[in-house]
Amino acid sequence: MLLYSFKITPNNRKVEAFIAHYELPVEIHQVNFKEHETQSDAYFLINPMRKVPALVDGDFHLWESNAILTYLARTFPVTQSLPTDIRGRADADRWLHWQSCHLMPMMGALKTGVEKDPNSIKGLFSVLEIPLKKGPYVLGNLSVVDFAIGAYLMTKMARQFDYQEHPRVAEWLKRVENLKGFVATQVKLPPGVG
Repeated sequence: MLLYSFKITPNNRKVEAFIAHYELPVEIHQVNFKEHETQSDAYFLINPMRKVPALVDGDFHLWESNAILTYLARTFPVTQSLPTDIRGRADADRWLHWQSCHLMPMMGALKTGVEKDPNSIKGLFSVLEIPLKKGPYVLGNLSVVDFAIGAYLMTKMARQFDYQEHPRVAEWLKRVENLKGFVATQVKLPPGVG
């Protein structure tokens, strides 16, 4: 298996952190944007969106980071990172969709200045507090969901949010930040970058 990636973005980092945490046999290739690698005809055949991450497993090409996470979890069931019962899987899907449809757009709106009030994200933190009342991770046990959401809350911007009203989210974030995979994928950017 080969992952095309660009580690410093949350969607790429979540997949790389998952691979590193479970020491999965996946080769990781950091794309070269300066040379327009993702714009080549060859890459278009891998991902017609011309973005990363993208996973190649033989003749199967998969793009979209959360789809890649769930594929890896099912390919390597030893990770025990994706529920196998129908309700557990629906719960995982719910949180993966929440990350991509609510958390990611809110973070984007705050980053671009479309949303100017950083406290506007607190409503999402209140939602995330709910499952964390029952266990140390979003689904109770460590899962793909923690990698998907965690990568977004480890960005430079997210580190500036006030988590005081959401202590369970703050505690969960510390647990996730200290996971072997996230430690291994931490990128030190030069001052003023990021």
